Amino acid sequence: MRILLLSDNRETAKAYRSAADEKGVFRLGVVKNLPQALECLFRVPFDALLSEDGAILHPAVLKRPVLWPNNLFLLLKTPLRCDRIPDALTYCFLRENDPGDVLSLIENFPKGQNRRNDTEVRISRFLQRIGVPVSLYGFDYLKEGIRLLLMQNRITDIRAVNDIYEILAEEMMVGPSVVEHAMRHAINAAWMRADPHTLESVFGYTVDANRATPSNAAFMFRAADCIAITTGEE
Repeated sequence: MRILLLSDNRETAKAYRSAADEKGVFRLGVVKNLPQALECLFRVPFDALLSEDGAILHPAVLKRPVLWPNNLFLLLKTPLRCDRIPDALTYCFLRENDPGDVLSLIENFPKGQNRRNDTEVRISRFLQRIGVPVSLYGFDYLKEGIRLLLMQNRITDIRAVNDIYEILAEEMMVGPSVVEHAMRHAINAAWMRADPHTLESVFGYTVDANRATPSNAAFMFRAADCIAITTGEE
């Protein structure tokens, strides 16, 4: 489970790092301030955010185009009154709570509303419609890559693809070339099994089921463009 801790307290960060290492099921990222947290969330998806800074819940901050995790937690000096708990907050913990207990509670906490669920469903449906086998690793890499393009609003920037290889490689603990080849294999598999009429309806006259498959970049750009268009129509 991937958790991002926002804390400028060295002892707090040290305690949570130690607890995460001891449990062995957590990958804990630590940042010291809000800008660093937003930069991190802009590039890497996390399962939960544990923050000592309540500004993370400000409506203007929550509107930032980053990969917000499903659950947001505050780590406070004193408890909040019930009528002052923001709707965006999943739960509050106290700094005096044992870090190991907090991480265990976060791990077993109800997932709540998935803030990225709608986008994930759209991307998964698109990939399945094209014929990308769900069983391939490339399916997951393509889904994450397309989502990053959409969230970063970079569906026309070729440089974004190399960034995506690096981001997903770091997340999955593999090399960037592994991500690239897995995507390539998934796209090739889709071209072998997809209905030609479906391919033409999505990619137009620029592709043909009997011709070479599109590059990873061309595929993801077109997918992101189609998903962005359908989202805007609703």
